[in-house]
Amino acid sequence: MISRATAAHAGVLHPCPFPRCPELTIRGPCESHRRERQREHDERRGTATERGYDRDHRRLRVLCFERDSWQCVDCNWEPEIVKVFREVGLGNPPTDRVLAELRDSFNRGDRHLHADHEIPIAQRPDLRLALDNMRTRCDACHRSKTIRESRGGTGRAGQIGGA
Repeated sequence: MISRATAAHAGVLHPCPFPRCPELTIRGPCESHRRERQREHDERRGTATERGYDRDHRRLRVLCFERDSWQCVDCNWEPEIVKVFREVGLGNPPTDRVLAELRDSFNRGDRHLHADHEIPIAQRPDLRLALDNMRTRCDACHRSKTIRESRGGTGRAGQIGGA
């Protein structure tokens, strides 16, 4: 939950949109209702493995990150460790160190990377493990693409492999 002093400094406070919730937020639901909504959404989606993100996918995502030099293909955001290594001329840092930073960032709710399917698995399950169908995106760009797709847009998905 955000403190009133922090929220007041950041902007105007609004009531949580859930009926009878006394919490004030900068926008949207309070933290408790946001977590509840996310938990319900996650239960409907199923586990990562049930959605096709198994051991083979986890190996492929690392190849995707390395191919794209650990940068978001849309906005060029990169993890701090990658930026520091490049600035001092060391190339890319060890993969295990970048993955550890990304895991920590994800756990804190900070910006991180996704290996996104350019053409969603639901549309082309045969491309689930095709590296040519994967792009590195930061969580903000990944979320934007997913929203565009859910509204009937194509994200930025092009035709992969002449499909």
